[in-house]
Amino acid sequence: MRNGRYILAAGLIFAALLCADALAAGGYSAHARRPAYDRAALELTGNGTYRSDSKHKTMRLTVCLRKRVGKRFFDVRCATASGSGRKVRGKVSVPGCVAGAWKTTVVGEALDRDGNLLNQSSAASRVFHC
Repeated sequence: MRNGRYILAAGLIFAALLCADALAAGGYSAHARRPAYDRAALELTGNGTYRSDSKHKTMRLTVCLRKRVGKRFFDVRCATASGSGRKVRGKVSVPGCVAGAWKTTVVGEALDRDGNLLNQSSAASRVFHC
């Protein structure tokens, strides 16, 4: 029982240190929206964003539409967008809507002035059925 308390205390201290590191590095988040089918344009589109608490000269975002075949998802089409500031938005589309399960995945990257990677975040949306 006594050792259990020490293990619990060590775990809480470790969790606090991880949170402190995350706050010191600044907040970064990627968000993927569920794919949507536009009947007027006859295309399936996926949208995503990557945000940062501080401004960056270069931010890059890759948005992909993935289709499930069997039990695995495979990339069908991807698009990359880049920009500066605190937020980057991206969009990708495929013609039609092939029957099955689809989802949007997003990978966002923040780069420093020298082009070195500062942060990389990813997200995946809920599944959309055609």
